[in-house]
Amino acid sequence: MTVFKDAEEVEEPDVTISEAAEKASLLEESIKPRANLPPLLVNLEDRRPEKLHYLGVSFGLTQELFRFWRKHSFYPFYVGQIPSAVTGEHTCMALSPLNSDDIKAGDSIQLGFLEPFYKDFRQRFRRLLGTSFRHLNFKLAMSVLASKIDFSHHEPSEHDTSITLKLLRDVLSPHDMKRLEAYSNNLVDYHLILDLVPILAHEYFSEKLPVTLHGAQASVLFCMGLQDKDIGATKEELGIEREQVLSNFIKTMKKLYGYLNNTAGKEIEATLPRLKEIEAPLSRSMDEDLDEAAQEVKEKRRVADEATVDPKLLQKYAIKS
Repeated sequence: MTVFKDAEEVEEPDVTISEAAEKASLLEESIKPRANLPPLLVNLEDRRPEKLHYLGVSFGLTQELFRFWRKHSFYPFYVGQIPSAVTGEHTCMALSPLNSDDIKAGDSIQLGFLEPFYKDFRQRFRRLLGTSFRHLNFKLAMSVLASKIDFSHHEPSEHDTSITLKLLRDVLSPHDMKRLEAYSNNLVDYHLILDLVPILAHEYFSEKLPVTLHGAQASVLFCMGLQDKDIGATKEELGIEREQVLSNFIKTMKKLYGYLNNTAGKEIEATLPRLKEIEAPLSRSMDEDLDEAAQEVKEKRRVADEATVDPKLLQKYAIKS
């Protein structure tokens, strides 16, 4: 059977395959060679190739494979929550968008139409780090999340301030800020602020808190805040001593508290309860006041005694002879 024919030899079939399939019945069909069916393949001169919008790949999630595909501009959009029973790896699917004029691109020139899907994936992946991906290696998980931790060249804006104020208004209370302040000043133990760590970690790794952290500091915040690990598990995961974990933890909290306080410190103080204003304390003691009053009375008596008595007033007391 000749599959490819010259353009002049290609004959138009009487019916298409779909039309023939609609008329056929599996119960009544007799299997035999058909005539006038269109060829399975056609010459490339007669049919232009379809436009490709993206290239996709699926692989078992490991640090080496992810680094390889990420290096070639493949961005993950799905990671399976259940690891393989054979390899223990999570399935990862990634796409590399291609330049195409027939798809409206997003805000990012690099990602194009993939931008909203990639953003949604990162948000869902971040939320699952404390459950399905809790035991995923922190280096691999941080690579997949790909959050920015260096804001040294970031210019503060009103948008940053509005996000911070919204966080303090809706999530963190003034009392929470006071606890952070106390821990930053080494006045309380870290257990007092453990409930605030996941909140700060999610806000930071969603890039809403533009604070520059070093690698070790970001790793400690990632493990304790997103993967819900305690000091002991974080110590084993990072391969450092407990004292180093606590040192990096308090440095991180100081930086985050410093940013929050500098951005919205006045708003925080305005919402705190305060004592009523009272009169200023006396500048001298009560005994001094009493002595002064006594001196005034004595002075008045002395003046009265030394005053000249009017004779007319004494006339009525005169003794008649």
